[in-house]
Amino acid sequence: MKLGLMLGGSVPEVDPKNKDRAEEYWMYGASEEELAKAWDKDIEYAKLKKCGNCDYFDNRARTLKALNGESGLGACIKFKFMCSQEASCQAWECKDMGLEEAMV
Repeated sequence: MKLGLMLGGSVPEVDPKNKDRAEEYWMYGASEEELAKAWDKDIEYAKLKKCGNCDYFDNRARTLKALNGESGLGACIKFKFMCSQEASCQAWECKDMGLEEAMV
């Protein structure tokens, strides 16, 4: 379920062990160089893809308060863990803001 489809504003569930899975299987937290190679894109492309502008990132005040999240964090609604707005992973998906077209 994408953030744009979260009608009603429910707070996503998170579990810290899911972060380990995202690191192991989806390269969460990998370097921009590693992700660029995995995506078969140049480094400039990878630098633009951050959790903070991913469609799965939920950093609404309501979410952060409910999950005791700090500034700079958000809930990854795809993998259900708290992630950093500055990190990224292979599952990054563009918010509907025209960012993907700008990177082509």
